[in-house]
Amino acid sequence: MSVAKGVAVGVEIGSKQTTVALIDQEGHIQQRCLARTLYSRSAIATLDPYLRAIDMMLKHARDQELEVLGIGVSLPGSVDDPARRPLQVPILPSLNNFPLSDLLESRYNLPAHIYADVDAAMLGEHRFGSGKAHQRLLYLTINAVVGASLVIDGHLESSNQQYIGHVCHVPIATKGPRCSCGKYGCINTLLSIEAIKRMVQRALRRGEETTLTQRIQRHEVFSHRLLGEEAARGDNLALQIYRELARWLVEAMTRYISLFEPGIFILGGGVLYGGEVLLAQIRMLVGDRFSLPSCQTTEVVPACLGSDAALIGAIVPFARL
Repeated sequence: MSVAKGVAVGVEIGSKQTTVALIDQEGHIQQRCLARTLYSRSAIATLDPYLRAIDMMLKHARDQELEVLGIGVSLPGSVDDPARRPLQVPILPSLNNFPLSDLLESRYNLPAHIYADVDAAMLGEHRFGSGKAHQRLLYLTINAVVGASLVIDGHLESSNQQYIGHVCHVPIATKGPRCSCGKYGCINTLLSIEAIKRMVQRALRRGEETTLTQRIQRHEVFSHRLLGEEAARGDNLALQIYRELARWLVEAMTRYISLFEPGIFILGGGVLYGGEVLLAQIRMLVGDRFSLPSCQTTEVVPACLGSDAALIGAIVPFARL
C-alpha cells in the first residue's frame, strides 16, 4: 500500500491520555505517540504535553520528507465553531473558551481545525468508514456519555441543538432512573457506562453468581471490553445486560430516525465490544419497532474505525477528496 505524500497531525484529547498521530490523506495512521492528560492546570500547562507530542510528530514528518497539511483536534466537549475554540471541556475546564486554533496556527504556521469528539468520529466514519457511500447519516456513540452527530447532504450539522452533541439528557423513556437533571428516562441514565454499572451492582445486591460478578468481586475494573468478553462466553448476566441495552438503543434509534430520517444509522463507542451478541439483539428488536416508513429505509450498521474514529476524523479537512 503506497503512502500518500501529504499527511496531517491528528490529536485526540482523552480523559486519561491524548493520542497524537501522523495520518495520511487516505485516513491511515503512519505514526503515533501518547501524551499525558493533566488535570487542574492552566490552559498552557494542560496543553504542554500535547504540543511537545505535536513537535515530535512534525519532526518525524520532516525526517520522512512528508508534507504536513494541517492539524486536527478532537476534544471531549463542545466547540464554538465560529470562534474556532473549545466551548466547554468538562474534564479540562481551563480549556473552556481558550483560543486553541489560533495558538496552533501561530505556533506551527499550519491550518488547524477543532471538533467535539462525537463530531470528529462522525467525520471519520463518513469519509473513511461505514458511512462512505451516504450523504445523510446519523452517528450514535455510547461511552462514558452518549453522543450523537448528524451529516446532511454531506455536511456536518451544528451540535447546538438538543438532539445533537453530547446528548445525555435527551428523553427516550417515560420512566427509569432519576437523572441528575431531575428528569426520568434520560438517555445517559439508560445507556452510558454508568447505567451499565448500576445493572451490575443490582445483580450483586441480589446475590447473583456469574463469571461476570465473580470478576467484579475480584476487583477487576468494569469496562465495555470486560462485559463483551463475558457475553461472548455466554455469561447469563452479561447477556441479560445486552438485552436491556438493545431495548433502550432501539428506543433511541426509533426516536432519532423519526426526527432526522437518515439513510444510515451508525452505532459506535465502547458498547460495540458487545459485537454480534449485541447486534443480534438489536436486529431482533428493530424488526418490531421500525414500522414507520422513515425507519424502514434506514440501515443500521456498526462503526468500523474503532477507537481511532475521532483521531482519524479530526484530519478529514486535509484528506484527499
